Amino acid sequence: MRVPFHLPLLTYPDPSSFALIQNAIDFARHQEAQLHVSVFEVKIPRVSPPFPPIVDVDKMSADAERSSRDCAAALIETVRDYAHKADQAVAISSFEATEPLVGDRIAEISRIYDLSIMETSPITSSVIERVLFESGRPLLLFPADNCCGQIDTVAIAWDGSATLARALTGARVFLDKASKAVLISVTDDKAIDADLRDRFAALIRDGGLAIEIVDAQSQGTPVAAKIQSVAAESRADLLITGGFGHSRLRELILGGVTRSLLNGLEVPVLLCH
Repeated sequence: MRVPFHLPLLTYPDPSSFALIQNAIDFARHQEAQLHVSVFEVKIPRVSPPFPPIVDVDKMSADAERSSRDCAAALIETVRDYAHKADQAVAISSFEATEPLVGDRIAEISRIYDLSIMETSPITSSVIERVLFESGRPLLLFPADNCCGQIDTVAIAWDGSATLARALTGARVFLDKASKAVLISVTDDKAIDADLRDRFAALIRDGGLAIEIVDAQSQGTPVAAKIQSVAAESRADLLITGGFGHSRLRELILGGVTRSLLNGLEVPVLLCH
C-alpha cells in the first residue's frame, strides 16, 4: 500500500502558492506516495448589523465567495498541470467550509491521511496550528519559495520528548528512504539524556542509516534559529521536531521553539503534536 499524503489548498483570504503545489507533487513522487489534494472554498456567514451599514456587507461577502471559487478553479488547474508534467497521479476533491472554521474542517479531513503538507505564512498561522493540534497526524511545513523533492539527509531536533517521539513515528517513511540522519541537541536550553539519545542513534545505525550526533550551544541565539542553522550546515533536506511541547496557553504566553519555527522557517520541517 502506498502512503497517502494530504495537500490542503486554501483560497481565502489569499490562495495557497503554486510553489507549494509543485513541492508537494515532487515530494510525493520521490516518496512514492499517493497525493490527495483538498481544495477549500469559503462560505461567508451573513450577519444582520443592528444599524444601517455604511458598506454593502452582502456584496462584500458575495465578492469574497466568488473570489474563493475563482482561486479554487485556478489551483485545481495548476495541480493537474504540475501533476501531468511530473507524471504523478493525484486525487482532487473540493470542499466548502464556513469562515472562520476552515482550519477545523482541514484538521478533520487530515485525520484520514498519514501526513498533511502545508506552507508557512502569517495569514495561515492559525490554520496551521489548528491542523497541528486537532488532526492527530504529522504536518509537513514548507517555507515560502522553498524547493524540496528527494529527502536524503534528515535532521532530528533531539530533546527526548513525547512530542518528538510521535513525530519520529510519523517520519518513519522518510527515515527509511534517507541515507543519513543528524541528531541535533541544544544543550544549554535543557538537560539532554545522552544515554537515551545514544541508544536511539544505535537503533538508527543498526537499521542501516548513517548517523551523526551534534551538541550545539545557543549562546543567546533563539533555539529554533540555532537548530535550523545546524541543520543547514549538515545539508539536511528535512527537519523533524515535536510540536508545542508545553500547554497551548503556555505557548501563547511564552512563545517556544515551535512558534519560533513557524515564524521563521528556513528548511522543510515535520511537526507532530
